[in-house]
Amino acid sequence: MLLIKNGRVMDPKSGLDQVCDVLVEDGKIVKIAPEIKEEGAETIDATGLVVAPGLVDIHVHFREPGQTHKEDIHTGALAAAAGGFTTVVMMANTSPTISDVETLKEVLQSAAKEKINVKTVATITKNFNGQDLTDFKALLEAGAVGFSDDGIPLESSKVVKEAMEEAKKLNTFISLHEEDPGLNGILGFNENIAKEHFHICGATGVAEYAMMARDVMIAYATKAHVHIQHLSKEESVKVVEFAQGLGAQVTAEVAPQHFSKTEALLLTQGSNAKMNPPLRLESDRRAVIEGLKSGVITVIATDHAPHHADEKMLRILPKRHLV
Repeated sequence: MLLIKNGRVMDPKSGLDQVCDVLVEDGKIVKIAPEIKEEGAETIDATGLVVAPGLVDIHVHFREPGQTHKEDIHTGALAAAAGGFTTVVMMANTSPTISDVETLKEVLQSAAKEKINVKTVATITKNFNGQDLTDFKALLEAGAVGFSDDGIPLESSKVVKEAMEEAKKLNTFISLHEEDPGLNGILGFNENIAKEHFHICGATGVAEYAMMARDVMIAYATKAHVHIQHLSKEESVKVVEFAQGLGAQVTAEVAPQHFSKTEALLLTQGSNAKMNPPLRLESDRRAVIEGLKSGVITVIATDHAPHHADEKMLRILPKRHLV
């Protein structure tokens, strides 16, 4: 038996949130009480710690195959477990991309060795080409849990509509990275600080919420389930709320950095504060929090996306962009 003592026990399903003891037998919780005494049980003192059901992260990048100098499935799974996550969903922007059954099976074979549940999506389009849909049916049957070209937006409205129609037919969903390249400048910098401090054109808010507006309305028309990834703008929250009000099957996620940090972090942390979508304004941060509170945003996902230390140590702007 395992006895976990003095932890803050939190259970979203029952609403439990109090300091108490938890007794585990044969891998199952058999008792929760303010104080448990069990002779001979292995005891863990969880004072100051949270005891909760395993967390789920539906948006991670474990970089396997092809980019394992940054991370691999094993190290990613270890990091997830250390943070309390027992289920994660990997994105498909690997090398090669997870666009065919053979690659998917290889990835899932590696994932099956881990002690947590490691799932993966497959790409929406073949090798991220933005034009040709993958075989959704075959990939679902082989173990994909959804579809996303995360990291690259789908520019073609026609392709977006076709993908939604296929997802609807197969009772699955697509997840979308919303960012119109034609409306953006240099990624990693919010447009305000980019202009005022770095004197460049940065990542605009309209690039995010304009593409979102297109896609949620296509979702409304097709009645497909569409999931919006890592939204970061106040207007983006309003777009999701509007679509949901129409009855569209639109869900959305936000990453912790977008409700805890702002663009000002670039001034102290340099390249380590560059990300995509970028850190935004204080007004955006607060709007995202309100979106979580109201239920418009229903998922917190980390967008865990490791890079090699040498890559993160590069200057914040390449020389060609410096004034």
